[in-house]
Amino acid sequence: MRCLLGFIASCLFAFPFLRNGTCETFPLSSPAESVVGELRYVNARSDETLIDIAREFDLGYDQIVKANPEVNRWLPDEGAEVLLPQIYILPGAVRRGLVLNISELRIYYYPTPKKGEPQEVRTYPVSIGRMDWRTPLGATKVTQKERDPAWRPPKSIREEHARDGDPLPEVIPGGRPDNPLGRFALRLGLPSYLIHGVDERKSFGIGMRVTHGCVRMYPEDIEQLFGLVSVNNPVMIVDEPIKIGRRGGSVFLSVHQPLDEGEDESLPPLPRVSLDKVVQLVKAHLGPNYQVPFELVRSITDVGDGIPHEIAQALPAAPVTLVSSPPQQVAPHQPVPQQPAPQRDSFDEQYFKALAKHLNDDDVPPTPVPPAMKRRAPVNPSGTDDDEAVRNYVTERY
Repeated sequence: MRCLLGFIASCLFAFPFLRNGTCETFPLSSPAESVVGELRYVNARSDETLIDIAREFDLGYDQIVKANPEVNRWLPDEGAEVLLPQIYILPGAVRRGLVLNISELRIYYYPTPKKGEPQEVRTYPVSIGRMDWRTPLGATKVTQKERDPAWRPPKSIREEHARDGDPLPEVIPGGRPDNPLGRFALRLGLPSYLIHGVDERKSFGIGMRVTHGCVRMYPEDIEQLFGLVSVNNPVMIVDEPIKIGRRGGSVFLSVHQPLDEGEDESLPPLPRVSLDKVVQLVKAHLGPNYQVPFELVRSITDVGDGIPHEIAQALPAAPVTLVSSPPQQVAPHQPVPQQPAPQRDSFDEQYFKALAKHLNDDDVPPTPVPPAMKRRAPVNPSGTDDDEAVRNYVTERY
């Protein structure tokens, strides 16, 4: 199987590089080109979690965890090699304004190009609605830009919290550290739906399906996007779990399988993407003269980590260069089957200490936290190393 999975594009480059922590802008030299970015690697430091690395490189929680199934998200080994899946197939929607693909928990922004300059795209990780508060699909627009928005919890959310014994005030003023809307918000034409920031306590949950339908972004991302978009900017919300794109003469496939969120057993699970559907779309894209690499497509579908993989070469397409300088080429990424979390006898002293230094809750003993680490993930570590405790923490208040 490993040999089979090795059929990955030589033009997917993966290399260690200096940390810059900024959102990247990708030029689009041709409408036919729909794959941007590249795979990269970085080595973990002793004072950070996998989730810290995700934020530094503008990746989402689920995105980096699924790309690194063998790396402990809370206690990665010093120097552990962490894959940064910063390569994306653009959604099939019109490249104008904002395009949110809820399947991959990511938003794309296409600014209007200046005369004589190529079109560009910026992309950011987001959190979207839980299974019982799904983010709606369709076309809308930005109707209002608001700094320091006050939060007025809808009646349905107040009732939900009252049932849980955690009543909410009718209003949380804007600018307060506990305001779950953060410092910036883009109101949409859909009633009660916003694209907004988040308070620092919950920032590590970006890239998860945990909201009440709104779209959350890292504080630094929404601040940047807020300055770029204008009122009446079009917004398209799509659901594309299967994406096929081209770069040069190569065809790439990515599949985003839905996660088992464990929110409510009474709710039906989101359906998994079927292999038949993926094969059908690949056949339609390749045409009758190209044979579908079935085993590779099946592997990509089964893993469902959303990382684009090359599935065909030498198709007619204009060559394009999307990076300013050629990176060092190393072994290409291979889809890695998800591995169960490592078993531990208990929360031993070392593990608890490593987690506690990232926390700022009352559930753990006081631990000095350097100012630079205040944004670390405040997760109650009781129980397991899986995502359920994280999701519960992120959704417990908003």
